[in-house]
Amino acid sequence: MRNILKVGLFLLYFVASSFAYEPTFPVLHENRVKPFDSFARSLMDDFLGKTSHASKTVNHILEKPEETAQWNLFKVVRSDVAAALNLPTDKRYVSYSELNRARSLLEIYASREDNHPATQEMKHLYKVLLEYENMQVVPAKATGKEFVEVFYHKVNFCLLGFIFASLSFLLMTVKSFTNKFKKIESFLFAFLTFLILISIALRFYIQGCVPLINLYEILLFVCFLLALVAFIIKSLRLPVALLLCVMLFFEKFGLETGDTFQTIPSILNSSLFLTIHVFTIALGFCGMILSGVVAHLILFRSLIQANIGSMSRLLYGTLVFGCVFTVLGTLFGGVWADVAWGRFWGFDIKECGALFVCLWGMLALHLKSSGLVDIRGFALFNCFNIMVTFLCWFGINLLGVGLHSYGFQSGTFIWLASFVLVDGAFIIFLNFKHASMGNSFIGHSLRPPRR
Repeated sequence: MRNILKVGLFLLYFVASSFAYEPTFPVLHENRVKPFDSFARSLMDDFLGKTSHASKTVNHILEKPEETAQWNLFKVVRSDVAAALNLPTDKRYVSYSELNRARSLLEIYASREDNHPATQEMKHLYKVLLEYENMQVVPAKATGKEFVEVFYHKVNFCLLGFIFASLSFLLMTVKSFTNKFKKIESFLFAFLTFLILISIALRFYIQGCVPLINLYEILLFVCFLLALVAFIIKSLRLPVALLLCVMLFFEKFGLETGDTFQTIPSILNSSLFLTIHVFTIALGFCGMILSGVVAHLILFRSLIQANIGSMSRLLYGTLVFGCVFTVLGTLFGGVWADVAWGRFWGFDIKECGALFVCLWGMLALHLKSSGLVDIRGFALFNCFNIMVTFLCWFGINLLGVGLHSYGFQSGTFIWLASFVLVDGAFIIFLNFKHASMGNSFIGHSLRPPRR
């Protein structure tokens, strides 16, 4: 514990000294009082897709707009868009002067109603062009939390978490072969859990409410739950560390925006019922993910050892926990929907996704309780729990429909497709390996012992 505290204090000192001169004075932007640094990060993320040196760049734009008009500040992703706007097709970044010459074309495309990717990028370019021209700083009354918000962004908790999760996974992998680095990997995993907890606590302090209002925060909370369970149950640390690597990588490079403290849309704002719903559904999804992790472990460990009784009971327990809280979360979601929108159930895409997770979990329990599958079949079925949960949680946002606009994020498809392909290939490999060995798991009961 002392070592964790020392590392935390050193990190605090290092980061604090690195942004001691960052602008923290408050401004009003997007209906929220925020430090100038967050205002600049939000603009640069819209313009460039980057946030490095955001404060200096925005400050220069405000002071010397004639000079910065020649800077390549606007990102053009599609080459067909660049060709249509008569922009250089060999450049990914163009200046305000170059983009302004295509204003008439941008206005035409921005008025169109189709959802073609090229049209959407045209609309985005027109929006950021207007943002650049109308950029202004609106001073606001200080809330006293500006310094903490700048600190949160500068520490970059998701990136640090990804690094520590990766180091923990590598050291635990090495330890499984050489029995070395036992203390180091335990320390790294403890610090990873502590790091995620601190990030959630800081978000709670800055926002003044439970940080469960968007996909970014919910995923961060689920990462903490997974890390906490794995910290307590040591046998789960290796696979959970790998899963945390994947989830934190997605959170950092797929979900994180310039300003991570977004205002919740008014249509979703019913704080009490929203918090209860999201908290319970997050617990349920965490249980489903953990049951998938345990199922992977059962199939993998049974290749080298026969005694998997304790793991089978853990699989049953995590699955029941996940099913119960997913069902409760879905029901609380209906109460929230009734308060926010005036109807309990409207077959919204996210409602259907949560319902599918519930049905999937209950199907697994029914298959085992009815004796239709043995432990191998039960574990194999539950190996898909992670995949199903991710598809029903993140994948449905790719459809671009529904009232839950807080979940719409770019960069999800590649991450999700890669995970499904890799995990699916690993499950198929484990299944064929067991089939080739002729393993049978009949006789290992998954039901909790009777008292």
